[in-house]
Amino acid sequence: FIISDTGGGHRSAANAVISALSATGAEVTCEMVDLLKASGLPGIQNAPELYAFFSSGHIWLHNFLFRLSNTSWFMDTASRLLYGFARNRIHKVIDAFGPDLVVVIHPLAVRPMCTYRDEFGSPWPVVTIVTDLISVHASWLSPCADLYLLSTPESVAIAKQHGVLTPKIKMTGFPVHPRFYSLQPDREIARKQLEIDSNRFTLLLTSGGAGGGQVEVLVSELERECPQCTLLVVTGRNQFLFRKLTERRSASSHTHVYGFIDNMEQLMAACDAVITKAGPGTIMEAAAQRRPLILTGAVGLQEEGNIRFVIDSGIGIHCPSPSAVSKQVHSLMNGSFHSNLPMVFPVAGTHSIADQLLSIMGH
Repeated sequence: FIISDTGGGHRSAANAVISALSATGAEVTCEMVDLLKASGLPGIQNAPELYAFFSSGHIWLHNFLFRLSNTSWFMDTASRLLYGFARNRIHKVIDAFGPDLVVVIHPLAVRPMCTYRDEFGSPWPVVTIVTDLISVHASWLSPCADLYLLSTPESVAIAKQHGVLTPKIKMTGFPVHPRFYSLQPDREIARKQLEIDSNRFTLLLTSGGAGGGQVEVLVSELERECPQCTLLVVTGRNQFLFRKLTERRSASSHTHVYGFIDNMEQLMAACDAVITKAGPGTIMEAAAQRRPLILTGAVGLQEEGNIRFVIDSGIGIHCPSPSAVSKQVHSLMNGSFHSNLPMVFPVAGTHSIADQLLSIMGH
């Protein structure tokens, strides 16, 4: 599995698929490698730090680069150039694994892995799991990959526009970890497990693995305007934000702050609604658990289509300002909104993805 920790979504998707593969009982060994870090290239190897930089106040630069690079020609050219510099490091990393199948879950790794496979005549196929729902960037899409596993009709249409042939496309649904759609404890039990008040309306506030966005402002707004609510605030890898929120003297006793966690499904089970940016992983996890979504915005153009997806699917609403968020919370508390995702396509496609991978390997 080829990933990069630009946010938390790529690693989470890989873990979800690995869990589903393990549950099948098939004898499959799974490994993960951060190819961008392993490349050793300045800038590329620091992709997680750059993503955190973009998502914490420099979205304009991210959007400029998104638009500049969003063509197959640009990505083909840039990938050839970067591969030339990183070729020996990539060769060393992949040879150490000796894979039978390479699953790419990061857009910047698709072309380099196909180039490597073709150059050395490697027998293994390249399967790409696209984790963007609507605004799929050209970097994901190359006719050279052997199979594309996609989540939505919109992403399938974009793949075809970039020259991916129909036989190489499967719409499987999103790789949501089985923990989110397996049998979950009810709200009261989940709240007791977390040691929070079981009788208060509870909000989960998160902003992705990098912990960007307007989390601090939202916490202050909700504590002031919705004092009857319990807040579960996840700051991800943003240690500065974690310290700032935990050290506040004015913090409510019903505000609970968490850093980077591995029990998000438990927090979702405990909450009545999820407040988040428009990251695809959190959206689909909340949809799997039937928790209404309040989207605060998008980190870059690749997430903007997700806002429309959430609204059109009937699973949430977009509230671009803190005051709009607190007003929507009051509406939720009054029972005026219910999550109602039409099942026109699969939400959690994890087991379907696992079946596709096993089929390719002859299992």
